[in-house]
Amino acid sequence: MRTKTFWLLGLAFGFAVFSAVDSRAEDWGAYRIVSASTPEFVLEAVDGVKEGAVISIQKASDSPNQKWIVVSTEGVLRVSPAQNSSLVLCAETGGSKNGTPIVLEKDRGEPRQRWSLAKHENGAYSLIARHAPELGIDHFGGERKIGAKIDLWTYKANDVHLHWFIRPLAGSGVVETKSEDSPKYAPPSIKPEEILPGTIKQFGFAQSEIFPGTVRDVTVFIPAQYDGSKPACVYVKTDGFNPDEKTLLEKMIAAKEMPVTIGVFVRPGDVPAPMKGTAGRRNRDFEYDGVSDNNARFLIDELLPFISKEYQLKLSTDGNDRCISGGSSGGIAAFTAAWNRPDAFSRVYAASGSWVAFRGGHEFPTMVRKFEAKPIRAFVTTATQDMENVAGNWFLVDQEMDKALKFSGYDYQFRTIDGPHVAGYMENWQEAMSYLWHGWPERVRTGPSGPRTQEVLIPGEDWQLVAEGFKSTRGPASNANGEIVFADTSNNKLHRIELDGKVSVFVEDAAHANCTTVGPDGSVFTISEKSDKLLRYDPSGKMSVVLEGIIGHSILARPDGNLYVTTNDDGLHCPGSVWLVKDNKKLQVDSGIRFATGMAYRPDQWLLSVAEGHSKRVYSYQINEDGSLGNKERFFHLHVADWDDDSGPESLCYSLEGRQFIATRCGVQITADDGPTQIILPVPDRSRVIGVAIGGPEMDTLFAFCANKIWKRKIRQHSMGAYTPWTQVIPDKL
Repeated sequence: MRTKTFWLLGLAFGFAVFSAVDSRAEDWGAYRIVSASTPEFVLEAVDGVKEGAVISIQKASDSPNQKWIVVSTEGVLRVSPAQNSSLVLCAETGGSKNGTPIVLEKDRGEPRQRWSLAKHENGAYSLIARHAPELGIDHFGGERKIGAKIDLWTYKANDVHLHWFIRPLAGSGVVETKSEDSPKYAPPSIKPEEILPGTIKQFGFAQSEIFPGTVRDVTVFIPAQYDGSKPACVYVKTDGFNPDEKTLLEKMIAAKEMPVTIGVFVRPGDVPAPMKGTAGRRNRDFEYDGVSDNNARFLIDELLPFISKEYQLKLSTDGNDRCISGGSSGGIAAFTAAWNRPDAFSRVYAASGSWVAFRGGHEFPTMVRKFEAKPIRAFVTTATQDMENVAGNWFLVDQEMDKALKFSGYDYQFRTIDGPHVAGYMENWQEAMSYLWHGWPERVRTGPSGPRTQEVLIPGEDWQLVAEGFKSTRGPASNANGEIVFADTSNNKLHRIELDGKVSVFVEDAAHANCTTVGPDGSVFTISEKSDKLLRYDPSGKMSVVLEGIIGHSILARPDGNLYVTTNDDGLHCPGSVWLVKDNKKLQVDSGIRFATGMAYRPDQWLLSVAEGHSKRVYSYQINEDGSLGNKERFFHLHVADWDDDSGPESLCYSLEGRQFIATRCGVQITADDGPTQIILPVPDRSRVIGVAIGGPEMDTLFAFCANKIWKRKIRQHSMGAYTPWTQVIPDKL
């Protein structure tokens, strides 16, 4: 019964359907509860949202008394007024007789405060009392008058008086997101004479190379408390100067709610037209709604150093000492700067952020869920009558960001404000700053990341630098001991990462090897894009030729002793191919891949993955008994950064637990067995990852190769290869 009802509810509401075995609470947003017998009337808390309020009906309006939040945990419903989630709909005093009134009470988790759903053919639901399952919420007699009695009554499926439509209120007025039990912000008292006026400097900035040809106005606020003895904290505001923020900065610095902070108020750039009578090029959307690091680099590398030099100011370069804020496109710009460069900005105030489909901003909620969490503290708001246009509905996408930040465990606050676009920016500014700066100089913490990421990562085990100074590290592979062999193509060497973490030379002259793999007997095989030889090295490094006449990009050893090789004619325009090398002979087993790169097979040994380097896809094949390939699908779907044309998948590997790790432009992507990327792990310097492997003394260390650097971190997964036996794969969770 539970599974069927839950599925029908999800289908009817038009939201994602939640698993019947998922024990997490799911908040389905704000709804009207409409009487099916008299659909012009809706449930309302009479005389306001407060404990003891009687529930009746009223004609539908925008009143907060008529807006409800429905939350399900294990299929059991809690119905709360949207204005105060600490109250719930319940049967008065736990009565279990016909006529028991329905009222609001403080939520104590009691059965009388919980409900089940029954679905009807007319699309309506009955709300069945958990403490008295023979009773449901009834509109007494279907009376068509304001104030008609709402009570418990004997449940009969065909009694329309017990039928209610539960209709979503996307974009309508939820006026409060905090319950009465939530802490209220109270600014500290301060005497007027303690508030010291700061200094304002204004100038035009036209020296940008990141946004060439642009001109913009910049205002700098220097607090009276700044004495130059140490670097000051920094507050950056998009869309220019607001005098009210100067006043509030002075007040909060005096009250020590904020540290001594220099304010930088910067307008978006414009490229002036070269002639009169026409428009210039407005750069705001390009600079603010783009999700690349352009705007962050403009601030970090150009504007802030210019201000520091021009006014002889010491500005902190530590992201923990920097805050950035804005509204609308300025709001997403603020978050984007922190997202791309949390080392430079870790505190964000975003009001009505434009996480919509202008320049990829609509992908942000998904990115927040998939990427390993970053050290960002955020104060985010939305407005009930927010903007809506071809790019999306701001009220909805802002709520998506709220859910995503919660999903990945970020340190943040979210406010829903009754009003139009960017409503409440100044009204919430002081509370936002108090929240963002509380505890400073303690560092902003990094959240635990999403559930799938937590299944792979170990808390406290971060990336560590293994070695650097290379030019092109490629094609890594682990052996049965956990040692990692890789090609250093620019230096024409093969290296080995020993179990103590040190990197040694394995082969001095590697015949221009581009990739390595380790066979079941510990032999190392290489393939080259320059030499036409497939080579084998025994554990001592002694070389022998396996096959001539094959120029390849990647190579993969199988437990049966066979090898797969990927080749590309001119790399970009001609199709890539997969070859089977068996009994010292080559056989083409597939073609038509847009630049065939890395390969890996699952630990159950019957599926082969082949990366398509010039796309966002990885192919999946069934490995037939004779080594040929069948059932080809362009199967695995990778994340592509908005500023990239493809995800650039290169090296692949599987863990013994069945997770696939893929080296891409934005880091290591980890896919589910049915195709989508679930986890993205950038490396500390945000470099493109070219090679990926798992090894180490306990076979549980992930290695990421980034051309000139190699990184590692311990994870909850373990290495596999041609040296491991057949291992069952368990399907991933959604």
